[in-house]
Amino acid sequence: MSIEAVDARTGARICGFQTVSMLDYLERSGVFVRGRRHGKRRGKGPRYEFRDLLILKVISKLLENGASVAALKNALVEFQQQKWEADRASFSFGDQKIRYLTVSSGDIFFSDSSKNLYDLTKGGQMVFGFIVDLDSLHTDLCGELDQRVFRFGGSG
Repeated sequence: MSIEAVDARTGARICGFQTVSMLDYLERSGVFVRGRRHGKRRGKGPRYEFRDLLILKVISKLLENGASVAALKNALVEFQQQKWEADRASFSFGDQKIRYLTVSSGDIFFSDSSKNLYDLTKGGQMVFGFIVDLDSLHTDLCGELDQRVFRFGGSG
């Protein structure tokens, strides 16, 4: 099985960064750590695999939304050290698919397909027993309301 990897220029473009120097900065500052080094590649730049690109897209999205990556550094490092896997076919943590990444005040959480929430700033510790899927509730409510005829205000 061949490992798909792209050069730094392509990685920066795919992940939404203006320059390759931003990728270099993220690595030098310890915010981002590439998953695998591709041996001695004299005269060639770094290569980024699928999992690396996914992490860089997360960082890019956080920056785009005004997050301070420096403030999130510890949580981002913890996120990268977790034993989750990503490729074109799946994104999983053990036998659970990962669906959401939530960021709040320097904390990073991810949710698996069983709707468990893990705090990545506390070593992957489970923090809540449940998550309410508001989008699903909204869709259900709209469907239920569409099946009924309501009269508002007075008799008719």
